[in-house]
This record gives sequence, structure tokens and C-alpha cells, in this order.
Amino acid sequence: MAAIIFIIILLFIISLQAFLPRFLKESEVFGVYVPDTHVKDVRIERLKSRYTNTVLTTGAVLILIFVGWLWVVQPSDNQIGLVGMALQLAALAIAMALYAKNHLSLMRWKKEEQWIAGQVERKVVDLQFREQLKLLPNVYFILPMLITIGLGAYGLSQYDSLPNQIPTHWGPSGEADAFAKKSYVSVSSLPLITLLLQGMMLFFNSAMKQSGAKIRVRHKKRSREQQLAFRKYSSWLLFIVTISMTVFMSYLQLTIIAPSTMSTGVTLAFTIGYLIVILGSVFYYTIKVGQSGTMIPVEVDSSNQSDDAFIDVDDDRYWKWGLFYVNKDDPSILVEKRFGIGWTVNMGHIKSWVFLAILIGSIILIVKLQS
Repeated sequence: MAAIIFIIILLFIISLQAFLPRFLKESEVFGVYVPDTHVKDVRIERLKSRYTNTVLTTGAVLILIFVGWLWVVQPSDNQIGLVGMALQLAALAIAMALYAKNHLSLMRWKKEEQWIAGQVERKVVDLQFREQLKLLPNVYFILPMLITIGLGAYGLSQYDSLPNQIPTHWGPSGEADAFAKKSYVSVSSLPLITLLLQGMMLFFNSAMKQSGAKIRVRHKKRSREQQLAFRKYSSWLLFIVTISMTVFMSYLQLTIIAPSTMSTGVTLAFTIGYLIVILGSVFYYTIKVGQSGTMIPVEVDSSNQSDDAFIDVDDDRYWKWGLFYVNKDDPSILVEKRFGIGWTVNMGHIKSWVFLAILIGSIILIVKLQS
């Protein structure tokens, strides 16, 4: 079963990475802004096709290696976990290496051929955009946090009756394979980490309201409607992830409080169910929405929605390698990814650094205290 889980995850990673360029805006290719005058460049289509084919081919090789290794070695679950994680990282590394190569090629063409030269850049500002957002209210994300707090408090109330060794990790088979000495921190570590992750989802949902909309100057109405839909679906995806994570982590916390009722079969079922919901939701979101809502069909009146005299503002200078956004003059904490589906933080904003420091620092502190 552990091998099947890792093969499914590997297939998901490879497929998502391979076809990712097809779900992004045509004006943003491999992290590079492409003006409307060059979006139909045949070289760009070749780059996308070559990227997809190479990722799929190398991914198939990795899966064959994994299956062959399973057949010959017949490893333990722990060995499957280690090799499975290594292959997942290898698949991501290959995809990112190809991305970097294509990113540099596009940047070189754009600079040498002066794609922006002689064109007038303009940024569209819509003062009514935020009023029409249909994000889920923050209370949807606060209620699961209250459940986690209550479960954590219940665990502490049962402290004296808990075993001296507290499980801290569960293997692919659903059986606990790592333990820590009983302490108030080890008993509370799962609820605390869950609270941090729930808080992150709440933070993202709130930050989306303040994030500036990237409305294309030549396709104002269409891109505006897609942007609104993109944020709505993003909010729902955050909510689904929050609920799924709350249910899964709550179950694990209950196995700590009442270990006699723990069943490896039930734990495995919860793990598989959690993966199905998360991977399925991300897959649906990618196919249905795409980056910035580009996959959502929008019927708008074509009159007065295109202004061929202008192009969108070229903000490549704010994107490091097309992956990291650094702009201290942009008040948005959360911005749309250029390569990938979803959002990333503005590394030029002090609140982003505070948020990351609190999140990462808190997780490291909890792990160190419970060990």
C-alpha cells in the first residue's frame, strides 16, 4: 500500500509539473512577462512542448526505476518512504532545471530583440474590484481553529492517563514509527502545528482581499471576470484544505489521547482519504481555474474592452527568476504566482517576513521542544 501511495503522488507531481505551462496566462511564460505582440511566437510554443515532453519522459523513467526497485528489492515501508521522497524531489528538481533553462532563454530573446521597445505600458486600476470579491468570510477559517483548540485542551486534561511515549510520526502503513517522551509540549504539538497551518490559511484568505488585481489592458473585461472567479475558487480551495487538514490532524490527536482505540487500518484509511481530497481538489482547481482564472470561460461584450495602443506594465524587475516577488512599493502581501497555480508572498513587504518568521520559527520551536 505504501508503494501505491508514493506512485500516485509521483504521478500527480509529474503530471502537474509537465502540463503546468498550459494552465498559466499566455502573457507570463516560464516566469517572464510576454507582451501581447509576442504571445503567439512559435518559439514559445516549442519551449512549452519541449518542457512538457521532457518532464513526462524523465518522470516515466523515474516511475519505472521505482517499480523495478520495488520488484527486485522488496523493501520495507521505511525504505519505500525514503526512496519515494527522493524520487519526488528528483522529479521536482528536473522540472525546475528545465524551467530555469527556458526562463533564461526567454529573458535573452526578450532583451536582444527588444520586445517592449517602442510600446506604451499602462496599468489598469479598478476601484470597484474589491467590492465585488466573493471570498469566504474569515469565520469559516476561525471555526476549525476553535475545534483544534478544544481538542488540544481535552488532550491536556487527559495528561495523567496518557502513555509515557507519545507518537509523533506515522508511516505510510498507518502505524506510528516515531515517538517522544510525554510532556505538555509533545501532547500539544499536533494541535499547535495544526493551529499554525490553519492560521496560515486564514492569513491567505484575508490577504487575498488586499491583493492588487492584474487586469490586462487589452482584455479588461475578460481578465477582470477571471480575476474575480480566481479569487473565489482560491478561497474555497483554502477552505477545503483547512477542513481536510483539521479532520485528519484531529484524528491523529485522538489516537494519542486514546491509543487503545487506534487502528492502523483506520489511520491508513484517513491518510488515503486525506490525500485523495487534497490532490483531487488541487487537480480540479488547476483544470477548472488555472492561474489567474485563465481556464474559466467568460462571455463579455468585446466592444471597448481592448486597447491595442498599450501593453501591460513589464514588472520582470520585481520577479527574481520569475519565482520570488520583491517589491517594497507594492502594498500587496500576497501576489499571484508567475509559474505555478496559486499565490506567493511579496518578499519586499516586511509583513511577509514577519509572517514567515512566525510560521517557520514556531514549527521549529515545537519540534525542538518535543524532542
